[in-house]
Amino acid sequence: MREFRRVFPKNRKYFERNGIEVVLVLDSPEESIELLDFILQYPFVNWRIVMNDKPHEWRNPAKPLNVGIRFATKRYVMVCSPESEMVTDVIAILRKSFDDYSDCPHYAIGRVCFADEEEVTEANFNQYQFIPFGSIMLEKRHAEQIHGYDETLSKWGGDDNNFRSRLDMIGVKELYFNEAMMAHRDIDNQEGKVRRGKPFEKTPNDVLRHFFFPEMAVANYDNWGRDFDKLVYDWRNKPSSSEGQLENFCCKNFTEHSIATHFGGKSYPVLLLVQSYNESGRIISFLENVSSLFDGIILLDDGSNDGTYELARSDKLLFKCKKRRTEFNDLQNRNMLLDLASFVNHEIAFFLDVDEMLDERFSDVHQYVRRDVADAYMVPYIHLWDSPDTFNGQYPSSIDGICLRYKMMRNIGHAQIFSNRGKLHFHQAPTMAKSAIAERLLILHYGLLLAEDRKAKYEFYMAEDTEGCQGSYEHFGENAHPSLKNVGEITMQKLHLLSQKLISRSL
Repeated sequence: MREFRRVFPKNRKYFERNGIEVVLVLDSPEESIELLDFILQYPFVNWRIVMNDKPHEWRNPAKPLNVGIRFATKRYVMVCSPESEMVTDVIAILRKSFDDYSDCPHYAIGRVCFADEEEVTEANFNQYQFIPFGSIMLEKRHAEQIHGYDETLSKWGGDDNNFRSRLDMIGVKELYFNEAMMAHRDIDNQEGKVRRGKPFEKTPNDVLRHFFFPEMAVANYDNWGRDFDKLVYDWRNKPSSSEGQLENFCCKNFTEHSIATHFGGKSYPVLLLVQSYNESGRIISFLENVSSLFDGIILLDDGSNDGTYELARSDKLLFKCKKRRTEFNDLQNRNMLLDLASFVNHEIAFFLDVDEMLDERFSDVHQYVRRDVADAYMVPYIHLWDSPDTFNGQYPSSIDGICLRYKMMRNIGHAQIFSNRGKLHFHQAPTMAKSAIAERLLILHYGLLLAEDRKAKYEFYMAEDTEGCQGSYEHFGENAHPSLKNVGEITMQKLHLLSQKLISRSL
C-alpha cells in the first residue's frame, strides 16, 4: 500500500481518461480499509476492487491476476503491478498498437526498470537494470482463450513467461515497444532484488521448460479466475459514499448547490443532464415536461441572474449547481455535467438544454438501455420555426431539415468531451468510436422559434464565438427565409429511412 500511495499521484493522469477502468485485486484483506479510504479521494478514476478474504500463505500471483482479468469489463486488459510507475504514457503507446496493427493478433509489451526512491525519467531510464516485459496489454478474449495465467504455478516466477508462450501458441504474437517505460519501485525489498539478479538460478530444468515451452496453450479448468469474487467497490455501482464525494466536489467548484438526500447507492437508468442560463420563462414547464421521461435530472446553472436556479424544482432533480459565469463556455459546462453524472449510478446520460424537448411521439429513451449496441448516439433534431408545428426544412448539414446531434451516451465511467473546434458547436459525446443513430427519438429545438428568438440568438453567438467555432450564423440571421416543413409529417418510417440513408452513405 505504501508503494501504491507513492506512485499513484504520478500515474493518476494516465488513469483518469475516457474508457479506462482500474481493477485492483487484493489477495488478502489486511489493507482493504486503508485502500477504500484512499480511492475515495479520486472519484474520477473508474475503480473496481476485488478482495480475497480467505487466509493463505504467499503464493504466485497467477490466481489473483486471473481474478482481475475476469472482473475487467473492457475489451483490452493491461496487467501491471500497483507499485509500478509510468515513466512514459505506457497505456497510450500499447493501446495504439491495436489500432495500428489491427490485422495482426498480438499482445504489446514495453520495458520495466527497477529503482528505489530516486526519480526515473525517459532520459536516465537506461541507467537502470530493466527487463523487456513485466507489463502486458492484450485483448481480453485472448486471455480468456488460454484460460489466463497458469494457476498450477505456486512459487515465485515464470507466470509472465508461461503466459506469453501460450499466447504465441494460439497465434497471438509479441509486439515490443522500447518507448513504453515503467519503473518498478523496490523500496525495502532486498529479497526481490537478490532474486531478480539471478532469477532462475535454482529452478529445475523441467520447471523452466514449463515456463518457456508449455505443452498446451490452454491452462486451468473452466473455473479459472474464480478463486475469490468479493467485489468491494465498483464504479458501475457506486455506494452511498458517493454523496460525500459529490458534496466535496460541489463545495470546491460551485457558488451554490443543492443535493437530494439519499441518492447515493441507487440506480437511475436514464439520466438527464441540463445546463441553463437566464431561462426563468421556460425552466418550470421544461422540468414538468422532462420529469416523466427521465429517472433523474442534474442541472448546472451557468450563473443566471433572473431566478432560474431558484425556480428549478422537480422530484426528479437529484442535484443542481450554480457556477460563476465569465463567458459562455459550452465545452466546460458539458464536461462539468459529465463530472457530476459520474457520481450517479446510471446506464445512459442524455443532454438537453432548456430550449429543447423531446417530441412526445418519439420520446422513449429507456428503449436504448435495453439496446446495448453503441456508446454514443446521434439523435434526430429539428429547429422549430415561426410555429411549434413547423420547422426549418433547409437547415445547414441536415437532410430535409432533420439534423443529427450527439446527445445521448452510454455510461463508460467518468469521461470528458474533447474538442478541436473550440468551446462551442462540438460533438456532445466523450467518444464516437462506437456510434449509432437513435432513430426512434426526435428533439424539438425551440430556441429559434420566433423572429425575436433568432435575433437574440444571432447577436448572442456573434458576441460569444470569439474562436470562430462556426463559420457563419446567417442561417438564422434576419435575412434567413427558409422553406418550412410540417412537424406532423415526420413519422417513425421517415426517421428510419433517414437513418438507413446515412448509414449507406458511410459504408
